[in-house]
Amino acid sequence: MTAFPTTSHWIVLSDDALALEDIYFFLPAMTALRKEGTRVERFETRRWKFSPKMANARLAGACLLIARSLKPEWIDMLEAHREQHGRICYLLDQDFCGQESREGGVESGASAANSDMQRRLMALADEVVVVSQQLVSALAGQHPMISLLTPPMIGSLPDLHHLEAEDWCVGFHGTLAHREDIVALAPVLRAIQACHEETEIELMMGRHLPLALTEIPRLKTMEALGWEAFQDYCARRRIAIGLAPLMTGSTNHEMSWLRFLDITRMGGVGIYSRRAPFIDLIEDGVDGLLVEDDPAQWIAALERLLGDRDATRAMAHNAQHKAHEVGDPLRVLDFWRARSSVVRSR
Repeated sequence: MTAFPTTSHWIVLSDDALALEDIYFFLPAMTALRKEGTRVERFETRRWKFSPKMANARLAGACLLIARSLKPEWIDMLEAHREQHGRICYLLDQDFCGQESREGGVESGASAANSDMQRRLMALADEVVVVSQQLVSALAGQHPMISLLTPPMIGSLPDLHHLEAEDWCVGFHGTLAHREDIVALAPVLRAIQACHEETEIELMMGRHLPLALTEIPRLKTMEALGWEAFQDYCARRRIAIGLAPLMTGSTNHEMSWLRFLDITRMGGVGIYSRRAPFIDLIEDGVDGLLVEDDPAQWIAALERLLGDRDATRAMAHNAQHKAHEVGDPLRVLDFWRARSSVVRSR
């Protein structure tokens, strides 16, 4: 049995999952680890012409973090030279192997390749790190060490002076992957806007705005932003209410708490689907509202927040306290600090 010493070198093998890498590693942990003497770097694999000899020489002895995906040639190299590398952690925010069952048993060429990639990376990894309890359950039994790492708060929380204004913004800032979830609320948004002239609806779908949403009064739709631009937008934008629908049949049931943190960072109170991950986080009526899929419940929730603004402001304050509690970046730093001090044995 060979013992590998504790690491002073982390390399993130980046395959373009920059947001995932930043949220769960670089932003909460990099600066502190470097101050403690650990070398931390990101190796952008897509920017380099692959050379097995160069890659192996560059990575030898380092502990590796792989986020979501990696090209086959890199996996081949790691498999061929596994003994020359330190600890490997595989960070996942979706289950590629479960895609076939979600798609009714019809597996495309792309999903088959993704499933194979995930199986190979899990076989290489000493630890699989996942971002939600749903993924812990989905991957149970597929690896001997699966760890849960929920997201930290990125950036600071605002004051809530905007909630004293008469006009309020109701925002949904999900990506196109959440298209069907927000389309299900089209009649809800039309009904609310017909009754409340003081509200604006903001969606981040731009030219991809679904037809069902086009007739909503006072609708603002903007183009989706890249990762860094979205962080800057969240730091500046203020909303009163955030929508987080996760409907039956949605393909997003493995999502983490990020929607709660984004809504809170923009100063809003969230209305969340009454299912995981939100039922494990939100205290209904205290720091947000939980509702079923029934459109009538979504309308009632919006009316509640718009009609009792003092209660809404109190929920916004409570949501900020919870964001501080569950999103403490020191928790994530401690997670990676512990992995840096593990002696890996084979």
